[in-house]
Amino acid sequence: MTDADCVFCGIVAGDADALVVEARDGDEEQPGTLAFSPLDPIAPGHVLVIPTAHHETLFDVPEDVLAAVMEHTRSLASRMRGDGNDECGFDGVNVLNDSTSYQSVPHLHVHLVGRHEDDRDLFPDSDYDGSKRDAHDAVVSAIDGA
Repeated sequence: MTDADCVFCGIVAGDADALVVEARDGDEEQPGTLAFSPLDPIAPGHVLVIPTAHHETLFDVPEDVLAAVMEHTRSLASRMRGDGNDECGFDGVNVLNDSTSYQSVPHLHVHLVGRHEDDRDLFPDSDYDGSKRDAHDAVVSAIDGA
């Protein structure tokens, strides 16, 4: 299921550009998910995880789709944190969801933001001035080293 007006559905269809971190193709057993860097990252290591099928909220998504999104989120978070490898990645992650967490696209998505021990604020600076490519590369570097 897609929504012709949804920018995330456009990314899934290949009609809109995105810096993809990781794609998981769906099949009869497991719904597809996609992780990519947001257009306006709030910190290095900021990534979005979405279902490839269009669902707007936690309240309208089938349980198997939600489970696939959360499993992908947990897998990325674990690798971003560098579980078992102190030389890799971030010290922890924030998982954000809903409009109060910078969400403006009506397609279910989870913001995953890498954090370090010396981060001062609960939420990273919304005035982050690094590039989308820098934020993307921070995630890819962390998960590749895990």
